[in-house]
Order: sequence, then C-alpha cells, then structure tokens
Amino acid sequence: EMFAESIPGVIIQLIAIANNGGDVAAWVSVVVSAITTGYGGAVISYDWDTDPGKREQTPDFYGYVPSNPRQRSLVFTTLVFFGAGMLMIRSMTIVMLGMIGMEWALVYIGLDLCLYLFIKMLRDDLWHWLPLGGNAEIIFSIIARVLVKIVTDFTSVVQFRHPNEVGGIYWAFSSLLTIISLPASILIFQIHVGEKHVLAFAWRLLYILIPCTSFVFGIFMVSIDKQYRYTFISKTRGKDLTIKGFRDANTDEMKAIKIFKKSNHHWKSIEDDVRAWVESNWGRWEEEKPIWFDENMKARIPLEWIPMKTARREEKQRRKSGRKRSEAQITIRDH
Repeated sequence: EMFAESIPGVIIQLIAIANNGGDVAAWVSVVVSAITTGYGGAVISYDWDTDPGKREQTPDFYGYVPSNPRQRSLVFTTLVFFGAGMLMIRSMTIVMLGMIGMEWALVYIGLDLCLYLFIKMLRDDLWHWLPLGGNAEIIFSIIARVLVKIVTDFTSVVQFRHPNEVGGIYWAFSSLLTIISLPASILIFQIHVGEKHVLAFAWRLLYILIPCTSFVFGIFMVSIDKQYRYTFISKTRGKDLTIKGFRDANTDEMKAIKIFKKSNHHWKSIEDDVRAWVESNWGRWEEEKPIWFDENMKARIPLEWIPMKTARREEKQRRKSGRKRSEAQITIRDH
C-alpha cells in the first residue's frame, strides 16, 4: 500500500500545491496523507520490535522499544512523525526534479538504486533471506531489494534497518542522502528553471521539514533503549545474522529455524558445520520426534545429509509420496 498508493499520492498532492498554490484543504490533505503513511510504518516497526518471539529469536536487534509505558508512547509517536517528515522530504525532492524534467527524477532514483544494489553485491549481501531456490530466488532477491529500498527512501521505516533488508549503516546513509537531496534539488531547480513562487514554496517547506524531522528523530534516539542505538549504524549483513543466530542458538529447534528457513546463500560458508550437526542429531530427532521436526522441516534438509542409508531411503520415499499427493490434489482442483 505504501509503494502503490501512499507515496505517489503525496507526490501528486505536492505537485498540485507547488504549481497552483495550496489552500488550507490542500495542505490538510497532504499532511494527513503523510501522517497516515508514517503511522503505517510506525505500526510495522513497533509491532515487530515488541513481539516476544522476535525478541527471543533476535535479541541483538529487537528490543529498542522500552518497557516504560510513557516512553513507549513517545517512541511510537516519534516514529509516526519521523516517517511522515521523511516522506514529505523525499517527495518534495522528486517534485522539484520532476518540474525540471521527468528524466531528472528518473535518473536520481535510478542512480540511487544502482548504488544500493552495487553496494549490496560488493558486500556479498544481495541474496534475500527467503529460501525459494533456483531462478525464483534470484528474481525475488532483486525485486525485494528494490521495493524495500524505495519504501525506505520515502519513509525511513526503522524496521528496514534489519540486516536482512537494507541494513543499519545503509539505512542511515539513505536517510542522510534523502535529507541532503532536498536542498540540492532546489538549487538545481533554481539554476535550470528559477520560478520564484515555486522556489519560495520549496525553501519555506525545507526550513520546516528538515529541522522538525531531525528534531523528532533526535527525541526518538534519546527515548529508545540505548543498547540498540548501534543497530542504526550496524554493518551486519543478513548472512552474518543467520550464522550468528545458528551458533548462538541453545536449542536444536532454534538452530533449525535460523538455518533451514533461510536461503542457503546465507549460510553456505558454514555448510560443513550445519551438516555435521544434522548428521550427529538425525537419529535422536527421529526417536524423540520433537514438534519442530515435522515433514516440512525434514523436506528442507538435503537428503545426502541423512547419515543412515535406511533413514535416507525412507525419507526419499516420503518426499516422493508427498509430491505425488500434491500433484493429485492439484489435478483434482483443476477438474
């Protein structure tokens, strides 16, 4: 919804105000749209951070929202207005470049995305965490990276600083670049177009948006649990988090979740360790039959890692039967 409706909606409203001037109703409309989008981003970040399961699985990342009710409310409120402010700043940058020529806006967005993807590849962090396999994983990784980057550029949703998404250090860089881009775009507009009423409107908005948004973010950083401030500039990659999660996990269930529910590109460097862990524990899992060791989890484990020939043959047959049942169900539905 953010990508398809909210972001374009704010841009369109700002274009109308810049060209024709805005009455009170127009300003109320664009502000409400921005705050609504900021609220959506705040809900995402707040809900994920306060989820007990997330905090248990990834304690180094989740937990910045404090337990004090008053501070919690302050954190959520600042998330709303920070997201709204960043949306207005980025949208106004696109408006100014678009008024020079649409190619300016497209080049700006394109170069920004290319830089991001280049850095991801340079750091060996392009692969998304979803274990889709094959060409689907390549295509999805690129699409997911682009979509999350665009939404982050416009809203700076703090959840997307997660190592599996944009990452802390690039999230901070993108936010800073968004802020710097607004005065730069106004200066470029001044050189190439120079319409005084548009410039007056743009500078006035800049003098309100950048100080207020920066102030709100400052309050947010002061209000959160200080031990999580480093996550906003962390260099941790998705694969680093996956490997650390596997090594730090103190139960087989948590180790399995950290590894087999992630793309193997995230843990290829410790494949021998993972295989040794599976081989030494498969027999015990088959005997004890823990809840997590179900058919779905078994299917994620490579057959050649199953240590006993009999168990390997049985698992191979089980998977083959499962595929046949699935194909039969699809055939029945089609008819």
